[in-house]
Amino acid sequence: MEDQMYTNSFLQDNDQIEEAIHTYGTSPSDETLAAVLETIRARMHADGHFLFPVFTGEGDTDAPADADENTGTYEFLSVTDRDGKNWQVAFTSDAEYRKGPESQILSYFMDAAMKFCLQSPNVEGFVINPWGEAFQLRKEFIQMIFNADGDVEYTVPDEPLTAELLEDGSYLKRVIGICNRSRTQLNLFKLLRILRDSDIWIPCNAVMSERDEAAWSKTVLDAADKEGLDSLTGHILTSQDPIRMIPDVLQSGDQYYFPVFTSEEEMGEYGEHFSKVGRSFMEAMVLAKNNQNHVSGIVINAFTEPFVVGTELFEIIEKMESSL
Repeated sequence: MEDQMYTNSFLQDNDQIEEAIHTYGTSPSDETLAAVLETIRARMHADGHFLFPVFTGEGDTDAPADADENTGTYEFLSVTDRDGKNWQVAFTSDAEYRKGPESQILSYFMDAAMKFCLQSPNVEGFVINPWGEAFQLRKEFIQMIFNADGDVEYTVPDEPLTAELLEDGSYLKRVIGICNRSRTQLNLFKLLRILRDSDIWIPCNAVMSERDEAAWSKTVLDAADKEGLDSLTGHILTSQDPIRMIPDVLQSGDQYYFPVFTSEEEMGEYGEHFSKVGRSFMEAMVLAKNNQNHVSGIVINAFTEPFVVGTELFEIIEKMESSL
């Protein structure tokens, strides 16, 4: 296994967990235990991974009886303590994993793994680094880690996307808030998947043709000379030519951004000066790419809780399949 080193970025800073476990092991107390849990929570919010030894249905002669040999699905390796209780095995680093027997290994997000563990009835929790300074992360500790967030969300939900969920833009706004709070790669990927199927609002300037502009000017001048401008109240002017809707562009320094909003209300006072056009985010990307100002990206909800989707992410979104 020496040719297969797990040194990916998701494991960086997991040494903080190892240090907290060491301190707890040498000086156990409520304070040092809380420090272990808080360190795991911090790594969880930073896209941290654990390494998990797994059995699969492909080529594992020692695979458990319930491993699926046809689909190649995997089962987490578990160990049994002296009381006959089962614990799923997790490692903070490749070095900790290599202290024990070889197996197939999986690098996986801490938050998703812990949620899965909470739903698994036949395990007590995780035993972290069982071949070194081991720590038993019991289910009650896992629940404490999640409870520490209170009502504040740090992870974009995994719930299935539906047209109803995306309908009014409130879910997209909620997810943007989560991503601003916790800018992890997993959260970003989920946001891009949601944007793929979302509708947004674009502030536009309505531009009339020269003929319609001349007709409107004549109407205003005639009213001013005769009955007064108040006479135009309720007056309807029908355009003879199509009205062009020109999207607004925001400037920050020497860079330009294409503004879109999750709802009409999110535009606030800024939106009072524009016509509001509803489009899909996919259409907004086309408009942004073709904008004469060569924008650097799309900024969502620029005046409340802004989130910039850089142009380098457009191609990723375009290649995604719809989740609806």
